[in-house]
Amino acid sequence: MQRVFSVRFSGDGSYVFSGSDDMNVRVWKADASEQLGVTLPREKHKAAYNKALVNRYKHLPEIKRITRHRRVPAAIYKAAKVRRTVQAADKRKLQRRIQHSAPGSITVKPERKKKVVAEIE
Repeated sequence: MQRVFSVRFSGDGSYVFSGSDDMNVRVWKADASEQLGVTLPREKHKAAYNKALVNRYKHLPEIKRITRHRRVPAAIYKAAKVRRTVQAADKRKLQRRIQHSAPGSITVKPERKKKVVAEIE
């Protein structure tokens, strides 16, 4: 996998889609331990029982740690980390430019407006 450019959840939140610069879209399960396909009634009861156990003992620190844990594919995790680093650097750079410039010489464009490429009338 090359660099990941976008990551989105499916509408129901059960899948994660990632798009990379090698023109591939990959589909990941949002819940890695979830079984896909047809499940037998016995398997459904087992999953419901396990979920009920976690819900019953969720106040314990060990269970809290397990339920908070989210497994994210390494490529997506690294891409998000790099993106956060770049955004923080851009923010610091803008703040320093504003500090060391004449008042009013630099206009700050809101983040929402930065995303707009073109406006069609």
